[in-house]
Parts: sequence; structure tokens; C-alpha cells
Amino acid sequence: MLIKDIVHHDPVTISSTLTVVEALQVILKKRINGLVVLDEKSGKVRGVLSVQDIAAATVPRQFRKNLGMAAAMYKKGFFHEMCAEIRDLPVTKIMRKDFEWVSLDDNIMAITAEFLRGDLYLVPVIEKGDLVGVVTRSEIKKALAYGMNLT
Repeated sequence: MLIKDIVHHDPVTISSTLTVVEALQVILKKRINGLVVLDEKSGKVRGVLSVQDIAAATVPRQFRKNLGMAAAMYKKGFFHEMCAEIRDLPVTKIMRKDFEWVSLDDNIMAITAEFLRGDLYLVPVIEKGDLVGVVTRSEIKKALAYGMNLT
């Protein structure tokens, strides 16, 4: 199965000028788990931003390798403080700049492995430098159902 067989052609995108809180508002309103971040001038893909990226940004850097230490250092109101600290940051500060992407003629197996390895929510589909769609966990589910003759 090829990416062109499962691609979602109407990805939700945001401008790289948005803040984290504005991006989260889009995620909540659209009921999705991730966004493609586009350069405001060129319209080219600059990165991807997922709920997990936003959540990870609330964990202080010194604790990211030791989450047990982060839990031990917990104090009342700390999560709210960290959310307040990141809410007005530009999405470019926390988005994934080094992201996986595929083209329409790539095999689904190539990206399925990346979904597992990178704990991904979405992968941009890019043709000749332009965003043409995304593959999300929903498309992977549909492909699995098709592969197992459930549809």
C-alpha cells in the first residue's frame, strides 16, 4: 500500500507566527492531536506540533531525561506555572523541526515503522516541496483495517 492510498488531503495547518496557546486552541477546536506548521511567507512546512510536544514543554529541561526526578520535585501549582511559562512562546520554540515526512509514492511500511519509533501523531506528505496532505494515526488505523479485510 502506498501513501497516496491513505493520505488525508486536508491537513490542519498553522502559521509559524502563532503562539503555543493559539496552537492549542486550534487543536482543541478541531479535535485533533497535531498540526503542520507553515512558514508565514513561503507557505513551506517548517515543522510539526503535537499535543505531546506541548506537554513535553511543560517539563523543565533538566528533568526530561529523568521523569522520576520531575515527579519528586512536584509542588502545588507547578504545572500551572509551567503552562503559563510556555503559553505565549512562538510555536517555533517547541515544534519538531527535525520531522519525518513522506511522498505520495512512498510505501506505507516506511512510515509505519516511524510512527512506532518516534511516537508520532502525524507525518506531512510533501511533493516537490509542497504540502499535499498528512498521514495521521487515523490513516494508519484505516490502513490496518483494510489490510486485515475489515473494510
